[in-house]
Amino acid sequence: MKTKQFIKCASAVVSAILIQAAAQVDAEELNRVRVPQLVETIEERDARVQWFRDAKFGLFIHWGPAALSGAEISWGMKDRIERGAQHQKVPRDEYMNLYRDFNPVNFNPDEIMALAKEAGMTYSVFVTKHHDGFSLWDTQEKRFPEDSEYPVHYSIADTPYQKDIVSMVRDAAQNNGLKVGWYYSTRDWTHPDYLQGDNVAYNSYYENQVEELLRDYGPVDILWFDHCFGEWDQYTIPRLYQKMYDIAPNLLVNNRAARGLKNIPSEYVALKHGDYDTPENRMGSFQAGRAWESCMILSPSDDHGGWSYRPDGVTRSLKETIQLLSSCVTGDGNMLLNVAPLPDGSLRAEERAILEGLAPWTAQYQEALYGTRGGPWLNGDWGGASYRGRHVYLHVFNPDDAGIELNRLPQNVESVTTMNGKAIPFVQNLDTRSLKITIPKEERNPYVSIVKITLDQEVGGIQYGSALKGESEQMIPGTLVFRPADAKIEGEAILQGQGATATIVGWNDKGTKIRWPLEIGSPGRYAVELLVSATEIDSMMVVYFGPGKHLYSAIPVTGSVDDFQRVKVGEMSFPNADHLDLVLQSVGHLDWKPIQGT
Repeated sequence: MKTKQFIKCASAVVSAILIQAAAQVDAEELNRVRVPQLVETIEERDARVQWFRDAKFGLFIHWGPAALSGAEISWGMKDRIERGAQHQKVPRDEYMNLYRDFNPVNFNPDEIMALAKEAGMTYSVFVTKHHDGFSLWDTQEKRFPEDSEYPVHYSIADTPYQKDIVSMVRDAAQNNGLKVGWYYSTRDWTHPDYLQGDNVAYNSYYENQVEELLRDYGPVDILWFDHCFGEWDQYTIPRLYQKMYDIAPNLLVNNRAARGLKNIPSEYVALKHGDYDTPENRMGSFQAGRAWESCMILSPSDDHGGWSYRPDGVTRSLKETIQLLSSCVTGDGNMLLNVAPLPDGSLRAEERAILEGLAPWTAQYQEALYGTRGGPWLNGDWGGASYRGRHVYLHVFNPDDAGIELNRLPQNVESVTTMNGKAIPFVQNLDTRSLKITIPKEERNPYVSIVKITLDQEVGGIQYGSALKGESEQMIPGTLVFRPADAKIEGEAILQGQGATATIVGWNDKGTKIRWPLEIGSPGRYAVELLVSATEIDSMMVVYFGPGKHLYSAIPVTGSVDDFQRVKVGEMSFPNADHLDLVLQSVGHLDWKPIQGT
């Protein structure tokens, strides 16, 4: 007995040594993989994301068994492990068993991708697994034990439909010339090992699934992660990136692969940022220093949901959708427009109509959309501009007989025309440094009108500040202005200059507070704006207006410390006259980056 026991132990030791040696070989192999976010230059990054910045318009699809419930995907499940009562409508057991009746016989991805292509979309992102853990492909990864009440793989193969939907979507996108992106939720509210202990079992599961999506369902252009939570040490994010780039060296990754994790080491913060930002269901601020993409619900519900099919969702109008796309383009970003197929796989008639309605507009103005950059004027409620070389494309939301008067560019205007070359009246005034353009009635588009401005030189930088002539002087009655020279600085920031031209610089310390006395003499609802600059991402500001009143705002990358940009923070109501303090402070996380204010 003793001899047998010893031989058994010796065999186990030998096996452990062999496994450890193999792991070291794998680690050495992975370390040879180039993870671009950690090693590339700014020029290399810009070249790698160029196709994305040129693409402008993508299709997002949220779908799955949740559509049968009519409740929000994942969030509609009761007794979930995250967040509050919002959206919770479907008992957990009922939600988890929706897969039994999921048989979308009318799903036609070729038709959907053809509609997207005609609508002007150039890439697609499909939800392969949401927070509920259901996989829409025939995954080989096991998530539940054999004796569980749910299928071992919990995937599309367990439904009456059985067809591999992710494979179908990939083929349809490629057949229609669209680049392929997979959405994957790292957080998983039904996996029994999710965030248990050191999370090692779940790490293995989800990383293997990501490898499946890249290896077996490629080539893949984008991996669109959706947040994970817990501690950095509970995940192996560097290993994940190495695995991904070993399979797909040209892959783009959004900014959510590690977002939400605590205590990220400084040398790996770039992996949290990924390649581009993803403002959700809101228009991103003008940001030329870094790629971004607003993901927008086409048929939102009153509770701010509507990513997956909701019977109560109201589809946006064609005009609103086109203006959202125009605002993204002129803000130097992209729009990822979400559609939510019905339980049978077909598109609701209203969403199909929007895709069809987009086609004539994007076809007419394609020169002003794709391959352009946002600017040189900052966009706003009036519209915006995009440019390429020495051509500027002016996007005007509501042109009228009075025309639009803009602050003049440094370059001279040689001509203003329609997209097919017809001359448009304009006046360039050197004395007032203004440019006035009047679009004739017959050339106005009912959604967004675009005209082409040709300059005598190439565009040379963004004109931060007011775009409309006289806008800064046309103060709304009751406007309150808080200047740096009047502020009390509590911390390490520095006041530079004097009077109206003073600025706050070197705001490096996340503990610093900027304070002004706030006198509310006229009760009402106030719009709140900041005038700031930043050269790096990840600064989040909170604006306090006394007890219980505050607004949050992400500070966009403006290009340089001297490029100040107006950021719309939100609105705040003051029902009574009051004497308060207005306080600016960073949101308390480790990733605060310096900003400047004026």
